[in-house]
Amino acid sequence: MSEENYRRGVELLERAQFADARAEFERAAAERPDWAEAHINLGVACLELGRLDEALVAFARARELAPQSEDVHYNLGVVYERQKRLDDAQAAYEKALALRPTVPETHCNLGNIHREKGQLEKAIEEYRAAVDLQPYFGLAHNNLAVTYAMKADFESAAYHLQIARTLGYAVHPDFVRHVRGELERRRPESRGLGTGPPRR
Repeated sequence: MSEENYRRGVELLERAQFADARAEFERAAAERPDWAEAHINLGVACLELGRLDEALVAFARARELAPQSEDVHYNLGVVYERQKRLDDAQAAYEKALALRPTVPETHCNLGNIHREKGQLEKAIEEYRAAVDLQPYFGLAHNNLAVTYAMKADFESAAYHLQIARTLGYAVHPDFVRHVRGELERRRPESRGLGTGPPRR
C-alpha cells in the first residue's frame, strides 16, 4: 500500500496539488519509515505549502536514511535559506555540491547566500559557475547583474541584465531603470578613456 501512496503522491506533486500529495507521502512514510524517498517528497510537498518546520523534519529524517543524497542536502539548504539560517544553508549547499558539483541551481542558491552575507566576490564565483554549467540560466544571469550592480560595476551588470532579458527572465523594471540611469550618469566621466570588455 505504501508504494501506491507514494505513486499517487508523485502524481499529485507533479500536478501541484501539494496538500493532497503531502497526505499521500505521510501515509507512505508512516508505513515505511525507512524509505528515504518518501521523506524527501514529503519534505518537498511541505516546502511548497510553506510548512517549513515540517519540511525540515522530513528532510532531516531523509538525511539520516540517505546521508549521501545530494537532493536531501539541497532541499535542506532551501529550507534553511527560507528560514534565514544562512550559515546552515551555506553548509547544506556546499555538501550538496561536494556530492554533485554539476547542478547549476545549487551554485546559484549558494551564490544567493554569499550575496546575503555581503560576500560579493564569492557570490559572483558561484553565479558564474551556474552559467558555465547552464548558459541559458536566466535567474543566474539576473543575479550576476544584481551583484555587479552592488559592486557599482554597471557595465557588467548591464551585460548580464541583457542576457537575462533575452532569455525571457522577468527582470524587475526598477532594476533595469537603475542600471540604465547609472550607466548614463557615468558616461561623461569616461570620455576619452579606453575601456576593456565587461567581466563576464
